[in-house]
Amino acid sequence: MVPKPMANPKANFESILKSLESNGKESEVDAKLVIPLIEFLGYAQNEYQNKPRDGEGGEADFVLYLDDSPFIIIESKSNQVNLSDVNGRAYKLAKKQLFGYMKSKNLHSSEYGVLINGKNVQVFQRKENFIYPLTPIISLSRDANKVFSNLKKTLQKPKKYIKQNKTIIVTVYNNKGGVGKTVTTGNLAGVLSNMGRSVLLVDLDPQQRDLTDSFGYKSEKNKTSIFDILFQIKLESDLSAKKIKDNLFLIAGDERFDDPNLAAKKVTPAVVKKFKKVLEAFTKKKLFDYILIDCPTNWSFFSKTGVSVADAVLLPVNYQAAQAIHNAVQVLDKFLPEVWLERSGTGPEVLPILFNNAYTDETSQKHFKDVKRDEIRKLTKDKWYEDLFESNLEIKHHHEIATNLFLYLNEDGPSPYTIRKPNSKITKEYEEVAKVLFGVVG
Repeated sequence: MVPKPMANPKANFESILKSLESNGKESEVDAKLVIPLIEFLGYAQNEYQNKPRDGEGGEADFVLYLDDSPFIIIESKSNQVNLSDVNGRAYKLAKKQLFGYMKSKNLHSSEYGVLINGKNVQVFQRKENFIYPLTPIISLSRDANKVFSNLKKTLQKPKKYIKQNKTIIVTVYNNKGGVGKTVTTGNLAGVLSNMGRSVLLVDLDPQQRDLTDSFGYKSEKNKTSIFDILFQIKLESDLSAKKIKDNLFLIAGDERFDDPNLAAKKVTPAVVKKFKKVLEAFTKKKLFDYILIDCPTNWSFFSKTGVSVADAVLLPVNYQAAQAIHNAVQVLDKFLPEVWLERSGTGPEVLPILFNNAYTDETSQKHFKDVKRDEIRKLTKDKWYEDLFESNLEIKHHHEIATNLFLYLNEDGPSPYTIRKPNSKITKEYEEVAKVLFGVVG
């Protein structure tokens, strides 16, 4: 049953919030707050449902429809559920529940998701199959009427919905070398490019610059690089990218990054904002679907900067190296929560763990299962990231690439292996990774 709405759908939200009991139940939040919000957004009673089935055994709290298709999913909670602590268990469970509905059989076409109780609200959006925070966690304790007026600008019922082509920034990171970060970055970019998506690669690794070197690109004197933008006074528009193919570009690393004093610099909000502006400048020049950032090992200035601007983080792990698993857990336990607090819940989202060099034979397969049973489950049991390892992705034919990340495609220069060998087993595996992570289908 849909809760009975308030008589005045344009009621003062500050008054509504004051009327909620301090230990109010979810049903009270639904009746007094959520229904007025839905009608405030312009949705009539026949344009939303309470408790529709998601096709997978669950029921979403509210679904708002546009042209008979799910458009917005609202997950409401009692005002006793803490949605303000981005690292809190209650918030993570609520967000997981909302994302589950947004990806479910019956509701996967929804464009927006909303988490709300009587104290906080947050909006999420999707690009293909990837869901990301559109707003920070917003407090309703001050100027609630203004908060809901701003939400209306995004969520009000449109006469005709025009899908936004959002650029998704994915940072590839693990606090351990030799796990395939650069291989993953380059070859995932290759399959996304094959599938018709426009991709910008960014080499932020000061130690190796393998991504830059693999493309045969050398730093040019008197040419503006990311170094100049981050550490000197240069305009974002001065930076250029090397064209690999029509829909694949590279922002190269800079040998001046090698200065050890730079790696120890503190990552400030100003630095993050500046780097974000660099990437936004490129999306204005050419609309990229995905930006993939290759980061160095260690939680240094460069890796934290890369993670701090990302919409999503992908952690590659070599299952044969126990330390790589431990280091990934350290990233999830310590480093990412640090960034979440600084960004007030605006991300980055964490993608399922990617196991490189998983297995191709029966003996290796048994070893992998043993590692998951004995090592990984011991480290991740009852942790928020347990599901990331359980729903992991696997690159079994990592050995195909051997030590060659890139091969020459033609006289124009080197390309990712996945472009050079589009029908290889490993390319098919990367295509499956792109499909699972982002919903990209060629």
